[in-house]
Amino acid sequence: MPHPATISSPDDLPGDLRAALDAALDKKALAPVVLQVTAIAGYTDWVLILSARSERQVAAIADAIVRALKQRGRRPRGVDGFDGHQWDLLDYDDFIVHVFHHPVRTHFDLESMWSDAPRVELGLPPEVMDTSGLDDLFAMPAEPVEYRGDARFGGFDDEFDDDDDEFDDDDESALSDEPDESDERAESDEHDGPPLEA
Repeated sequence: MPHPATISSPDDLPGDLRAALDAALDKKALAPVVLQVTAIAGYTDWVLILSARSERQVAAIADAIVRALKQRGRRPRGVDGFDGHQWDLLDYDDFIVHVFHHPVRTHFDLESMWSDAPRVELGLPPEVMDTSGLDDLFAMPAEPVEYRGDARFGGFDDEFDDDDDEFDDDDESALSDEPDESDERAESDEHDGPPLEA
């Protein structure tokens, strides 16, 4: 991948990365940071890091990005972290998007891991960059130290394993939390006794 020039305006970002940022901002993402990581990471050129107020908002932001880029003919190479929506990762090869529930972003602090990477000056309004209202949100329990390097979450090893999720062309939304019919059947088979009282 060629080393991109340092960018001082969001209007000069690659089109798909700018579309991802715009889709996230439309869903009220907070404190976006764009880092130019080509010289540091070696597997991508850009990293977009975003905060959300809740796991539900994490899912909504990630889904909006996937939909916006699908309209531009782009599909993620890989996705991860969708089980609990505390941290969703979208890999578009030349850029990677990390959407965090804000306390989880604070816990893992990817910006420190890439502290040598140039930051793009986004010039966004102060209210978009202000996370002071999120400081009291509940954070997940701390994970073991080795978890911080887990490649699935942008750690220090290869970015993705062979078994990572891929979006299927037939999927309406790979981010949906709605159970499919097989999930409903499995739940109904779990209880064989008399009806449970509410």
